[in-house]
Amino acid sequence: MNTNTNNKFQNAKVLVVGATGGIGSAFVEKIKQLDKDNIIIEVVRKKKYNHQIEVDMLDEESMTQCALEIHKQHGTIDMILNTVGLLHSDGAMPERAYKEINQDFLQKTFEANTFIPFLVSKHFIPLLSKNKTSLIAFMSARIGSISDNNLGGWYSYRASKSALNMLIKTLSIELSYKNKNAICIGLHPGTVKTNLSDPFSEKIKAYKVFSKEESIDYLVNQINRVDQTFSGKLIDWKGDVIPY
Repeated sequence: MNTNTNNKFQNAKVLVVGATGGIGSAFVEKIKQLDKDNIIIEVVRKKKYNHQIEVDMLDEESMTQCALEIHKQHGTIDMILNTVGLLHSDGAMPERAYKEINQDFLQKTFEANTFIPFLVSKHFIPLLSKNKTSLIAFMSARIGSISDNNLGGWYSYRASKSALNMLIKTLSIELSYKNKNAICIGLHPGTVKTNLSDPFSEKIKAYKVFSKEESIDYLVNQINRVDQTFSGKLIDWKGDVIPY
């Protein structure tokens, strides 16, 4: 990775976790456009293309083998972008009231939004370069902010993202003495038109809705502007710090 913090996507080795999702695939395309010499390592739960690495992200052995394979092929890497997330699944939608809480949906939501980021951290952070600026970013959400919660509802999603935010903060503290060149941040991409948001298309008309490409442009700008002083913080698409 270029040591110029204003261009972290130049001649960089970038690991994209969840590279077939809406945000993940848009990141992959953008990183290709930014520099033809960038190396993109795509980790997915189910392959679409032969070059992708298929892994069970909830299985420790599978993640261990994935990390070993990446290290063998690429050595250290410059950036990890975890884009895996879940808002709705198999007809189950975010809860409007506590009576709608369902244990199976709660489990799935935490697996995607919290458990996988924890395991990504455990197995992939050791791959980050210690000799130059490196970065790990997670897709957080403003709705995971406890102090910003004025509407209620969406219990599973809010709680899983709040837990993710605690991971980001705690991880940044450990990295401050184990890898001083590493930056750990949460990113809020705004309201983006993806499969995640499609069921809510009528309700979100009042909000500014970004295409995937627009959102990624904003997020790339934020990644390029952060340094170690931002580590542990949650940053939205326009650069504002979101309170915990």
